[in-house]
Amino acid sequence: MSELISRTRHAFLMAHLDTIPAIRQVLDVSFPTTSKQIDLLLAAQEIEETPLELIRGGRPAKRYRYRTDRFHGLALFIERTYLQYRIHDVGGNLIATDRILINSSNHMSILLRTLTILLKDYPRIQTLIIGVAGAIDASGSILFAPDYPTLDGRPLQQELTERFARPVVVENDMNAAVIAPTQENETTVYVYLGTNGPGAGVAVSGSVVRGAHHFAGEISFIPFDETRNVGQVLATTSSYSDDWYEALSRIILSFTITLNPDVILFAASDVTDDVLTHVTDRCAKRFPLDKLPQLRQSDWETDYLDGLVQLGVQSFIKEIPLGGLTR
Repeated sequence: MSELISRTRHAFLMAHLDTIPAIRQVLDVSFPTTSKQIDLLLAAQEIEETPLELIRGGRPAKRYRYRTDRFHGLALFIERTYLQYRIHDVGGNLIATDRILINSSNHMSILLRTLTILLKDYPRIQTLIIGVAGAIDASGSILFAPDYPTLDGRPLQQELTERFARPVVVENDMNAAVIAPTQENETTVYVYLGTNGPGAGVAVSGSVVRGAHHFAGEISFIPFDETRNVGQVLATTSSYSDDWYEALSRIILSFTITLNPDVILFAASDVTDDVLTHVTDRCAKRFPLDKLPQLRQSDWETDYLDGLVQLGVQSFIKEIPLGGLTR
């Protein structure tokens, strides 16, 4: 895929531009070069011309619409006891969604079977974006996922790409979840206590931070006392106990003194407004209140899937050949 076609797709799908003059400005190329990209997308039936409109009472400007319905993507994440997916078009619009309960520890087998069925049922799917609760490197290999023994240590992205002949992205659950709610000019941390132990996603100025060894956000390893870390405390103490609140405070203060983020989001399934008020008061006894980040709730599953969908649209823009994959 040429860089100019990718950037032109981006102008349509992400910047929502629809005229040659507007797209030419973001491409920073000549009018004829921009027109050529438009002609290529028209010939590939990725876009279509829409009715002319008058601009300032003068010459009509040609407008174009991206045919988002022609190209679909699959966003899917795996939890220990269920698998959730969303099929979307490249405009991010919902096509289908479902949750599949898992009664086996062989997550790899279930994943392959599910993907095979969905790709047969939805042949317009161009990209596969898979979310996993574990440390994942830049190549999509799973470095550390002890709760998923059949996935742990696998070069999952490579395996799925070869098997299904489509671009695949494998992403950590919290890295995906932090994508959707973060703002370009903010530092955002997203904390999920979850069923696999606590984890966090970090985005600085809109970009996800993964760390030198792709272990950024593995907050379960934050020390708690001489024998326990935060993950062990949260796994063995009841919610709203003193140690539970102390573990949350350690997480918040660790990020506050290292990144000083604008906001720390918590999954709404993990905390209430009263919990956030209580833990804010607790942190304020050790750190200036006016320097603490905002603490807010958010819908983790929605954010997770939204982030995976965004990765899917970006993958389509950059990797899918002109006119889409043919099946």
